[in-house]
Amino acid sequence: MTKSLSELITTNRPSLCAYCKNPAKGFLYREDDKYFGACSMEHLAKIKSGERLNKMAYLNEEGIADATIKSKEKYLALAKKNESYVIHEWTGEDRQKLFGEAIKNYLDWAEIQAQTGNVGKITRDGT
Repeated sequence: MTKSLSELITTNRPSLCAYCKNPAKGFLYREDDKYFGACSMEHLAKIKSGERLNKMAYLNEEGIADATIKSKEKYLALAKKNESYVIHEWTGEDRQKLFGEAIKNYLDWAEIQAQTGNVGKITRDGT
């Protein structure tokens, strides 16, 4: 199914810069039916020329634990709605909501870690 550009921008936009793998910041490059995010005009130009850095993301156990804790409220609300704590019994839409929440929470944690350099406990409320 072909998505409109507005659908792509609002619901399915690239999360990472295709060049450096940092968070994409509103720059988008289309090549045929493929879309690449960019974090800057400089990186957008590099993406257009086919350049990419060889980077790989890694999971952080503390980040996973933080995301799990932060996603608990969403999990409980969806479990109540689906009348089951067994995730595979939920609707596909609700499973996507839960996993989307957990991933968003992990990425929030990772972004704060990257900005602060803090490898210890990260708090989001400034305490």
